[in-house]
Amino acid sequence: MKKSFSLLSVMGAALILAACNNTESPTEGAESDTTIEFFQVKAEAVNTFDTLIEQFEEENPGIKVEQNTVPDGMTVLTTRFSTGDVPDLFITYPVEQDYVLRANNDYLLDITDEDFTEKINPEIQDRYLVDDRMYGAALSLNANGVLYNKTIFNDHNLEVPETWDGLIEVMEELDANDVTPVIMGNQNVDQTSIFNLNFIAQQFDEDYWERFNNGEENVVGSSEWEEASEKMLEALQYAQRDHMGTDYDQGNDLFANGQGAMYFMGAWVLPTLRDMNDNFDEEFGYFPFPQTNNPEENVTISGVDVGLSIAADTDHPEETLKFVEFLIDEAQQFADMDGSFSAVEGVEVNDEVLQGLLPHVENGQIANWPNHYWAGGTAAEADFRGHTQNFFNHQNIDQYLEDLENMFESYRN
Repeated sequence: MKKSFSLLSVMGAALILAACNNTESPTEGAESDTTIEFFQVKAEAVNTFDTLIEQFEEENPGIKVEQNTVPDGMTVLTTRFSTGDVPDLFITYPVEQDYVLRANNDYLLDITDEDFTEKINPEIQDRYLVDDRMYGAALSLNANGVLYNKTIFNDHNLEVPETWDGLIEVMEELDANDVTPVIMGNQNVDQTSIFNLNFIAQQFDEDYWERFNNGEENVVGSSEWEEASEKMLEALQYAQRDHMGTDYDQGNDLFANGQGAMYFMGAWVLPTLRDMNDNFDEEFGYFPFPQTNNPEENVTISGVDVGLSIAADTDHPEETLKFVEFLIDEAQQFADMDGSFSAVEGVEVNDEVLQGLLPHVENGQIANWPNHYWAGGTAAEADFRGHTQNFFNHQNIDQYLEDLENMFESYRN
């Protein structure tokens, strides 16, 4: 019996020792398998981020980054906040009401004292200030203008227009020669505002929106809103016949393959178009959207495109901060791959097509996206797009402005 007991004791000790040894292995494995979720709403940047994530993971074998990109990402993100299922890291836009509310409600990690914020253009980064604290970091800036087919322009001896009347003349000339002047993908509601916010951005500045949100300005009866709406309809007449039945992907394909002369679109589309046309850089160019007949008054919409915020209650703050710092340090690589302007100081614009918008950006002839100032945030933006799509269908200016008036009023406090 003693021998049996002794054998069992030895076996038990061995099992205990093995168990102790095994407890070290899972711990080590857990350290090497820390996973942070990056909720990323820019579909065009998935491949770019995949490349950077792979590079980051090679340099940081203890951290995995899971990129999560879904349709209608900002609405999904809002839902996840409401249910308490907040990603570790996510895209966020400064100034916008959603960002301010989340910062004020302690949902976002305070990154004010992180060294990498010093590498970002302070004029851009300061947009993230809420009560003198920062809860987001700007990586890149988008820009919205007119992409054009240089071959088509050359074939018809057309100059790049710098005024609104000049743009209409170019479209009339193209139309008269059986060339589709402009491609639009208005089946997707989110594409409608990419076009018409050019007019809104030119008409109204930040001070206007502060008064507007306080109920001191109106849509109905405003000559500026009426003029902008009239120009929307005027340009709409030169889009392809089935523009309301053309989605975003189809619009990209039509333009990239020479089925239309111009495309009112943001720079985020450049990687997609390059994938569709190997000669894109040689065949296409960019010019600022000419909202008025005074070139000096025309503005290019440019706002934070990729801004990064971290959940205040993330289980992995150190690892997530390390990934954000990595992206800031790799800003040149990101800009080159993404076809975007950078918010990080010292990054050069090497994108050949993007050069057409560079003068406006460099001399400050830019305007932030108007929707970033709206009471209602993402929800108001979604409603605006819906009313705009309806307007493009029915083309009733009075009804459109009344719908917008009622919509904005519903979001005022």
